[in-house]
Amino acid sequence: MVERIQTAESSGFIEKIFVAAPGTEIMMDEDAPGATERRLRNLQHANVGHGHILLVPQPSLTDPNDPLRWSSFKKWVVLLNGVAYAFNGAVTGPMMAGGMLQLAAFFDVSLAMVSYANGATLICQGFGNLFWMPLAIKYGRRPVYLTSNLLMGVACIWLAIAAEKSYVPFIVGRAFLGLFQAPIEAIVPSTVTDIFHLHERGEKISIYGLGVLGGNEIGPLVSAYIIQSLSVRWAFFIIAASIGVNMITLIFFMPETKFTGPRPAITIAGNDETTTTPPYKAPDKASSEHCEVVGSCSPDTSHIITKKTYWESLAFCSEVDHLVSLKRAFLRPFILTAYPIVVWSSVIYGLALGWNVILGVSVAQLFAPPPYNFKSGAQGLIFLSPFIGSLVGTYLCGPLADRIATWATKRNHGIREPEMRLPTCVIAAVLTFLGALMTSLTYQAKTHWAGPIVGLGVLSAGAQMGATLAMSYSLDSHKELSGELMVTISCLKSLIAWIWTWVVNDWLVENGIIVVFMTVAAINVAVYLTTIIFYIKGKSFRIWTSEKNFLSRAGLD
Repeated sequence: MVERIQTAESSGFIEKIFVAAPGTEIMMDEDAPGATERRLRNLQHANVGHGHILLVPQPSLTDPNDPLRWSSFKKWVVLLNGVAYAFNGAVTGPMMAGGMLQLAAFFDVSLAMVSYANGATLICQGFGNLFWMPLAIKYGRRPVYLTSNLLMGVACIWLAIAAEKSYVPFIVGRAFLGLFQAPIEAIVPSTVTDIFHLHERGEKISIYGLGVLGGNEIGPLVSAYIIQSLSVRWAFFIIAASIGVNMITLIFFMPETKFTGPRPAITIAGNDETTTTPPYKAPDKASSEHCEVVGSCSPDTSHIITKKTYWESLAFCSEVDHLVSLKRAFLRPFILTAYPIVVWSSVIYGLALGWNVILGVSVAQLFAPPPYNFKSGAQGLIFLSPFIGSLVGTYLCGPLADRIATWATKRNHGIREPEMRLPTCVIAAVLTFLGALMTSLTYQAKTHWAGPIVGLGVLSAGAQMGATLAMSYSLDSHKELSGELMVTISCLKSLIAWIWTWVVNDWLVENGIIVVFMTVAAINVAVYLTTIIFYIKGKSFRIWTSEKNFLSRAGLD
């Protein structure tokens, strides 16, 4: 599978076991005598733990503007800015949950018709990234953050006005809101891969996932009391004000994170020691990632790159990549539907997000009638339980999953495989099924409200894990296509979740909560079981997609 030319001196243990594939990384060095081991010890390492964790990717040796070289404080400021941006966008999706009945009565339409307004936001949000992300790949992340955030605030003001007019301008406004907020689904994960190393990403992606799913849960909680005390109009005005505050922080504390300069590559081959012919073609410069160059860890001082000043770093568009074609960047996500890992991640993410959609469109239907008789404010408080569940899920799929992957990497002699995160999917499947079972049985039996609401918290913990693990696995497997694959995942998962907005209200009326929740839970568990296939054959899938080189065959490489 992998051809090597070795000398007796350079024959190291890593060289004997390493099989190159997209996503396979040497993440730790070992105390061994081989030439490769000696070369790895000369690369840049993380200042954590035992000191054997390599920085993947390696930061630039000559460019002080490389985001990987930023201070930890600056990286966290950028991350939290991105999470706040995603949180605001996520809040606007299900924020009508506490006002569904009021909107249906005001517009004189059925509850299902109001749910279609949520569906309009969801589907436009998914496919809107086909427009936004090619711009982010070519022109950088910063202009997309600023433009989409501004338009998102404008759409909320539109909806505040339309909420007291008529149904048609309201649903049209919801569709445009989805289009304007679409980048929250793709640009923040791309930013995480821009500024954080491989061993740090699981935790950071889980924090981003908490921002998105947490926004889906906190939004209805807060907006329900606003709707009850003021009106639906004021709920949209207040979120528009929150978006305005975030606009200020984005302007001053969100520098460009896209980097196109060269970085040292971590390779098995030394200059004249070992030659490795990997079974796949390295990504070209026109992809959404930086380029890597093979070389030593010694900086080249032949030319000096000046560090940008604070004000220079705030330029609206400072990283135009002239090698990127907008047409190719637009078409590449369609080709990625042939990648098994991308499709699997999309389905997992879509099913996980589906629970938030189901809860958002059905909470009024379930808890407003007797015996619970919850008003708008109480309906909003229901979402506190899923939020707590999301916090638990964030830990399980972030720091805990990172520890499991690091432990597996040590056992694999420092070689990290993306599949090492997948064992935690077992916990996600169990929590999803138990949460759905607890919620549906206790609601059907009309127990105290704590029964179904605690069940929703358990269910949300599993959903949070599924969404985050899906993103982390796909980004680890195809990091050179981070922007494009998040577009593909966003489109497919939104399409899956969108289906529930069309059927769930009438389905609950016809068959009851047990049939609905347990059917959806069974579908979730069935898909989670396919994780076993990817854990065993995931690397083979990655090698297969690279050998087929679909992008090159389509003329899009």
